[in-house]
Amino acid sequence: MAEDNAAASKAKIERAEVNNEDNEVDISRYFNDAPPTIFDEIVAPKKPDYFNVQSASVSRVSDYASLSDGTSSVPFFNSDPLRTSVNSLLEPAERVAEHSASNDTHRDAWIPSEHTRKILRSIATTAAGSNHLERENLTMPGLAVHGDMPDPIKNASIHLLGEDENIHRNVLTASDVTQDERGLRNLIQAGCYRAAVNLSGRLLAIYAQGYGKINQPSKHTPHSLQLWYTRLSLLAKLRQLEVLENESRPFGNLDKPDMYFRFYPELYGTRSGSMASFAFRLLLAEIPSYCGKPKQALDNLYRLLATVSQIVANLQMGLHGEGTRTKISESEQQDAMRLWAARKSRILISVVNCAISMKNYVLAIEILEDLCRLPDWSAEQVGILRSAIGRVHLFLGDVSAAERYLVRDGKEERTSSVRELVDSGLMAVAQNAFQEAYGCFQSASAMDPSNVMLINNMAVCLLYTGQLKAAVRLYESLVGRNPIKSLQEPILLNMCTSYELHTTHCKQTKLHLLRQLNRYKGDAADILCLKLAI
Repeated sequence: MAEDNAAASKAKIERAEVNNEDNEVDISRYFNDAPPTIFDEIVAPKKPDYFNVQSASVSRVSDYASLSDGTSSVPFFNSDPLRTSVNSLLEPAERVAEHSASNDTHRDAWIPSEHTRKILRSIATTAAGSNHLERENLTMPGLAVHGDMPDPIKNASIHLLGEDENIHRNVLTASDVTQDERGLRNLIQAGCYRAAVNLSGRLLAIYAQGYGKINQPSKHTPHSLQLWYTRLSLLAKLRQLEVLENESRPFGNLDKPDMYFRFYPELYGTRSGSMASFAFRLLLAEIPSYCGKPKQALDNLYRLLATVSQIVANLQMGLHGEGTRTKISESEQQDAMRLWAARKSRILISVVNCAISMKNYVLAIEILEDLCRLPDWSAEQVGILRSAIGRVHLFLGDVSAAERYLVRDGKEERTSSVRELVDSGLMAVAQNAFQEAYGCFQSASAMDPSNVMLINNMAVCLLYTGQLKAAVRLYESLVGRNPIKSLQEPILLNMCTSYELHTTHCKQTKLHLLRQLNRYKGDAADILCLKLAI
């Protein structure tokens, strides 16, 4: 029996690795998940972002004007148009520098508060082991929930379809993979985010940071903090907001002395900088916005921006990012400045999303226009930023202002890009010209056939032109052709809403979608999108 279980686990892992071009890439790329932004995959990363369910399975362009706040019974163009990724927008400036070994000291640079600086200076000038800090100067995280997160798709399938359906459920669990980073990566690749959360809990327990350990002292390493970043990112993706808030709280703003290398001279000597990654700081700053507290998140982001601006100023003066005098080559200084300038832009993009969630569209537009004026963007990236400005104007309902950014100059004849076609489609939607919008999305889909969200928009256009049956058929053909890519929450929600508009007897069609989810998807989907009574 043990051999059978081992063989089954091996088969699941091999299946999860199908079509993965590079399974041995640095695990940090799975931990380095950019916060959601309004750009919504306008430029797709070269490799999938495994933390983003939508971006892992959708290609280039999928940002659409929402026609609903999510409470209407009518399908809409995107259930959450602001939940997106900008990794690729910042890639040229940041990722090259991030992964350059010579930039370790610049990548880890951070300016501690004066209180933390004094404690770290004291540690450096006293004998090892003679420092005993008060508890309030320590970071003491732990798990907020006991036991593993359940698989809701599996449970719903057994409840609604019977035990026999469980035979077809063949997804990875935390016990099916190696109990290390490689296992965590396999789970994320397979879309088994709940299982990945479960495994992260097991790995953190090794650091004495498991369940019941909140407010209990423990040692930290870059690896343990990377695990925490992964876990909190996954909780944010799964919208486990109460757990997310409780487990992130002990980290504060990552400024306690034990978040710096110099706190552990016996391990890192005189190495300076923060053990916590910049991406972790950005995630913690944004968490309040996920929990309905955008003003608090905005305050956090501006504090983060102030520190990054100071680091950039220090580098411009020829100093180390932390402000110390360190001799570095001109090329190394330029690399560091590019890295931190890109990080500054990333914070500003987060501020834009936060501003939009507060309906402060004026602030969002001002920041995007300032970003446009930065000199290092490529022509394509400037186009992305301008497109984003136009879409914010659409959120405002200012169609004429949006037109200046979304409608290209007609002086030169050239082939439209996917992004330009989508922009034209959005303009048509804003003017209630749904047939014209359908044509734009259809043309974009012909150029990018793997983009299922373009098909979704076409189906919604059909709905708004009174062609409900055609919309349902389009959705069903999409799922039939490629269930792995198309079984996404926004599409499933629109499908089920369309079924309800089409007939009152739609339970069986919804159960069929549940059956498809059970057979083709991991454990990350929220089955509430099927609108089934459970």
